[in-house]
Amino acid sequence: MPDVSTVHFDVALTNVSLSYRNPAYVGPHIAPEVLVRKQSGRYFVHDPDGESFRPTTDARAPGAEASEVDFRLSHDSYYCDDHALTSVIPDEERENADAPLQPEIDRTEFLTDKILLNMEHRLAGALREPGALPGMDVAAEDTPWDEEAADPPAIVEEARGAILRAVQQPPNVLVLSQSVYTALRHHPKVTERVKYTNSGAVGPGALAELLDVERVLVARAVYNAASPGQEPDMRPIWGVDALLLYVPRRVGLKTVAPVITFAWSQAAGTSRGASVQTWREERRKATMIRVQKYYDRKIAAPGAAYILRNAIA
Repeated sequence: MPDVSTVHFDVALTNVSLSYRNPAYVGPHIAPEVLVRKQSGRYFVHDPDGESFRPTTDARAPGAEASEVDFRLSHDSYYCDDHALTSVIPDEERENADAPLQPEIDRTEFLTDKILLNMEHRLAGALREPGALPGMDVAAEDTPWDEEAADPPAIVEEARGAILRAVQQPPNVLVLSQSVYTALRHHPKVTERVKYTNSGAVGPGALAELLDVERVLVARAVYNAASPGQEPDMRPIWGVDALLLYVPRRVGLKTVAPVITFAWSQAAGTSRGASVQTWREERRKATMIRVQKYYDRKIAAPGAAYILRNAIA
């Protein structure tokens, strides 16, 4: 453990870390970030019983009291855990590094990507956990999307209705793993319906228009499931599932969001909850570099998301 006095919060490298974004990750697009001043706290859940949508007798006789109605406030809590990874830059590597190698920036991007990978992997695991979200097993209840007899648009429409009933907002984002995206864009029920309006291959934009969402996100991120020292075993983080969601453009008071990322903005030396620190280890003849992020991701409104499991066989 380094002496606190020797640790330097590197603003320039923190900016590198904040700017670095692996485009394969969909987490930042479906789990909007909220900056919080305290590491832990509570947030309100407004009208969890849907009282505002309950028809009520509002006729009032002369001289009588008006019918009294109200709503309930619930709450949940967050705790921004510390997520950090460290790497070492030996003096020998620094002295022998040729352009375009930049040891500090290369390590910052490497460590940042590892933290982002962990965030994506945890998010996919939480949302795909049985019982976490409403959903259906496409393979069991319908024909999988990689079979010609399937009707993917009809299945998505069924999921749309479930979200509308739950949160009174139309879903606007569809997340597809790469294999599910490939099957869907080549499915005859899709190509037949867009052949007169789409001149080329069916891409995310054409699918979004057909399925009545604002965005189709292709989740291309993979993870290595092999143990250290074994041959890499690359697997898709989002498996063979599809995820339909309503995601607000920004999270504020009384907005519905399926997942919220709480980031502790006031942690010492951080920007938006993230920081990069460096210090010297003379015994190792090396510079140490650490990337750190304080955050918590909460499934805030499960009804705003609908998972379609096993969309392809």
